[in-house]
Amino acid sequence: MPRIIISEPGKTPQPYRLKIDRVVTKIGRGSDNDIIITAGSASTYHCKMKRIEGGFILEDNDSTNGIKHEDTQYRIIDLEDGVTVQIGDDIDMEFNLSDEEKEILSREDHEPQQKASFPKNKSKAKPVEVDEDNVILEEAPSKKKSSRDDDERPKLKTKSDKPVSPKPGSRFSFIIFMILAILCFLGGLAVRHYQEHKTFIFTK
Repeated sequence: MPRIIISEPGKTPQPYRLKIDRVVTKIGRGSDNDIIITAGSASTYHCKMKRIEGGFILEDNDSTNGIKHEDTQYRIIDLEDGVTVQIGDDIDMEFNLSDEEKEILSREDHEPQQKASFPKNKSKAKPVEVDEDNVILEEAPSKKKSSRDDDERPKLKTKSDKPVSPKPGSRFSFIIFMILAILCFLGGLAVRHYQEHKTFIFTK
């Protein structure tokens, strides 16, 4: 039976024995895991150990702090006899096999599954141009705004485009101005008539 020893900060290392034909062993803080760890750096369903052809692997479940081996973060780690891996930031998992188990696994075909975990990048990647051999030439130029695009866009109406309606005060001033203009005109006629006829316009 493979032997696993889980070491959490401030706790006594806990040994676990698993059957060599066990397919999946779930590890995490959740109560329904096969191996429960309580350290805060572990996720609820942090990772799982899988039995594959010729050995075992430890696979990350897209956890917050991942799984590591020798300070390198991986998505999948090949578990070899005597290896110690890190779960989260402060949990060690030691994996050991007996001589009988190593003999059984040696009779099976085994292909390494170990894969590094790359940091997640939320920013959008810039498009690139490639040639026929998929060799990167240069970053694709970003689309620039042209004056033609600006001309085709519908123009927004501004305050200056709206017809100006006269205000009530300006309308009243215009009426007063017209009345005064008419009075001045009539006054001019009366003065001219008096100068010519020595009588006012309205006198008989």
